[in-house]
Amino acid sequence: MRILISNDSPTAHYYIRMGIARAFTAAGHEAVMWDINQKPVYDAFDEFNPDIFIGQTYNINEPIIKCIEERPHLKVIMKAGDWGPFGDRLDREKFPLHIATEKELLMTKELASRTGKPDYLYIHYHPDALEQTHGHWIDNGFSVCSQLNAADVFEFTNGQKIEEFRSDIAFVGGYWGYKSQVLDKFLLPLCENLGDYNIKIFGNQQWPVPQYCGFIDGKMVNDVLASAAICPNLSEPHSQEFGFDIVERPFKLLSNKCFVISDYVEKMEKVFGDSIVYAKTPEEFKEKVDYYLNNPEERQKCIQSGYEKVINEHTYFDRVNEILLRLNMKDEADKILQAKGVVIGRLSV
Repeated sequence: MRILISNDSPTAHYYIRMGIARAFTAAGHEAVMWDINQKPVYDAFDEFNPDIFIGQTYNINEPIIKCIEERPHLKVIMKAGDWGPFGDRLDREKFPLHIATEKELLMTKELASRTGKPDYLYIHYHPDALEQTHGHWIDNGFSVCSQLNAADVFEFTNGQKIEEFRSDIAFVGGYWGYKSQVLDKFLLPLCENLGDYNIKIFGNQQWPVPQYCGFIDGKMVNDVLASAAICPNLSEPHSQEFGFDIVERPFKLLSNKCFVISDYVEKMEKVFGDSIVYAKTPEEFKEKVDYYLNNPEERQKCIQSGYEKVINEHTYFDRVNEILLRLNMKDEADKILQAKGVVIGRLSV
């Protein structure tokens, strides 16, 4: 099969989409990432002629509708902006989440009326939030499901402990306004006294602390994280407040056999259980950092259980399997899991 995946920016969503593309490819399918800002719609569809299109409701336009309309066989799934009771009452200045725009809604309804597509809409939130965040889509006749983030086993497994990267705490990621509301409370206080902890921070944006080590090649990220005693998972403010948005980071860290201390996100605990250590306040976060640095033997159980949890249930092979099952393609879904077994077997050698 041919799978065309629409991509609109080099954000976290790019890596999620790449994880899906790699899983399809490993099972013998042809999956490509289409940069919608570089290649016109008609060129992308005509040159590739996909069997499955993975897009976003907020990127629908008339050319996309026409391309789907011309291909009745095409399976279509789309990530949808929030449209439900939750968004109706959200303080959008405090929590700048993407709420479906009027244009987005009109174009999605137009697509549905002319093509019967999309086959379903998906969200990355925990399924318990579906009615609250996307209930209006459901009320308007759209099928909506939860498709959690996952681990890309081609990128975030088998990290090696390397002496030059050894640290008490390692964090790889950007420092920016909205996320900094959490970083400033949980992580930056540990950076204040240089002798207290060996902290290594990498990212493509400048951090306001001397522990910032600059940009690092993506091929070395899993080694940096594997070489740390503790890898923090720190969410965005809305994840802490509402508890249903689980970022990709914990899936990556656990698949790389990292020990994770996280801020508290209610549904994260439901997914990962005690494979992650949680801290509800910055003070508790520091206490747990100190405790587990001084008791390394107690980290091992979390590391192993977290790795098994993610590898067994939360890789992008599992997400692609879910996609194909929802599209009533069981034989292809089974082949995805067979490919997963081969890949995981190789990684375990």
